[in-house]
Amino acid sequence: MMRIIIYLIVFNFSWAIGLEALVIPQKATVISTSGAGIGGYIDASINPASLKYIRPHLGMSDNLWYADISGIKSSWSFAKRVHRVFSIESIGLDDIELHITNEVEPLGYVEAKWIAFDFSSDVDLNRIFKDTKDFSMGYNIKLNYSKLHTERYWGYSIDVGLQKKINDKLNFGFVSKNFGREYSLSGIDRIENYVGLGIAYNANMIRNNIYFDWIYSSNRNIFKLALKTDFKYVNLAVGTSYSKNSYKDFYKIFSRQEKP
Repeated sequence: MMRIIIYLIVFNFSWAIGLEALVIPQKATVISTSGAGIGGYIDASINPASLKYIRPHLGMSDNLWYADISGIKSSWSFAKRVHRVFSIESIGLDDIELHITNEVEPLGYVEAKWIAFDFSSDVDLNRIFKDTKDFSMGYNIKLNYSKLHTERYWGYSIDVGLQKKINDKLNFGFVSKNFGREYSLSGIDRIENYVGLGIAYNANMIRNNIYFDWIYSSNRNIFKLALKTDFKYVNLAVGTSYSKNSYKDFYKIFSRQEKP
């Protein structure tokens, strides 16, 4: 077990970008649904309360973003009495041009690196309350370190999520994310946090899951909608986000999976 943890750390640490990295997803399913699914069981990074229903697994990914930004994410999910996840993620860029004046040729090149450690766990509510049927709760703690040229940043953030299973087709979820601080040599920054509500509907007849989320952050309302099929080998996930006078997007991805 310890060898696996050491391997994950070494595998990622060779890559080690600021606060914006907190909102860059590094899993295909999360990207394809545009981060929607607070009421569902897509991924613990969307709502840590979903850990209760996610199977243990070992996962690794190699990701490429715009402008040659690359990253790696490794996660180890295990369960005994409660379900826990340990993960490491990193993104970076090695050849950012350094300009002090308006000269065409750069004076040199600098690098930007980010590395973060996550620990997620669901909460055994039966040890606290008598009747917790169809309720689930979870939390995530993230520690991060980043650098840009001569600047250094480090900090933490905490996520807390709740879910309630209304019936076999309908789920309700709540999440509070990114409560924490970011430190640097020049001072302390507050991480942008948000709260969100979500509904997940399982349409068994057409093997399709529908997710609708409302997120409130910095006096801004964000709405997310996603669809995800639930077949045995090949599935389609699509998602979109919308915020008035801010942004909108649309993602889709095909995925292949094999169920036991």
